[in-house]
Amino acid sequence: MNIQVICIDDAHRPNEVPTSRWVKKGEMYNIIQIDKLLMQGGEYGCKLQEIDNDDLAPYQYFRLARFAPPQTNEAEEAVVETMDLRELEEVLEEQL
Repeated sequence: MNIQVICIDDAHRPNEVPTSRWVKKGEMYNIIQIDKLLMQGGEYGCKLQEIDNDDLAPYQYFRLARFAPPQTNEAEEAVVETMDLRELEEVLEEQL
């Protein structure tokens, strides 16, 4: 698994986790593992390629809610490319 995401929440770092091993809002990361964390009420957590916290039990995972898919121009361009512009033109003509 390798899913590229952007950090949207870096608040509430546990004191036991050094700042050098904590996520930073606005930075890109790659998720390599996702698990359901039963000790955290079934919340989902993830491990990142860029930060190895396996030796920081119980802080090996980051809350999955801290991340979101990146919004890029490339993603928007892919959507536009798949649109059939003729269909769009027909709809616009009908509205006129």
